[in-house]
Amino acid sequence: MTKQINTLFAVLIMVLLMIATRGHDNWLSSFVHLPDFTIPALFIAGVYFRKFWVVFTLILSSVAIDNYAIVHQGVSANCITPAYSLLPLTYYGIFWVSKTISTLIIDDNIVKNAFVIITATCTQWLAATSSYYFFTDTYSKTGWSDFPAYITKWSIIEIPTVLYWMVAVIIAFTLAPRINPALKLQKSG
Repeated sequence: MTKQINTLFAVLIMVLLMIATRGHDNWLSSFVHLPDFTIPALFIAGVYFRKFWVVFTLILSSVAIDNYAIVHQGVSANCITPAYSLLPLTYYGIFWVSKTISTLIIDDNIVKNAFVIITATCTQWLAATSSYYFFTDTYSKTGWSDFPAYITKWSIIEIPTVLYWMVAVIIAFTLAPRINPALKLQKSG
């Protein structure tokens, strides 16, 4: 029962971080604008929680956050194209791939784990961005000829923010158990 409560608490914290950072107007963005925590939450879920209901909750939360921002906060629905339906699949891909990561701490596997994180993040971003680009006016006017410039412009803005979060997560997950051994995360089933 304690393990279930800990999992529920961790999922709640991750959902709250997603709400605070998903890039829409909220109470936190008036003080500081942090990058989106969705992908790091999916990595954490895949490495430590590994349950379908956890990833389902995180993905459903990301869609609900976007829907709320568009419907109730007047955020532009520019990103909502038929390509948006691919986004939850790419999120699930992050979760699935992250199961190959042994732990999110600095240890003997850090190089392998960093490679998996970077490759998965770039692949997810490329799949989501390519599908979005396909449904934009730019594609309808120029086809794929402007795509290299498009990915060059946006990849250097969007991919590093996920990686910055992952560095922060890895540092926190490495240091927290050293400060308080009870904070050491263990993989669940």
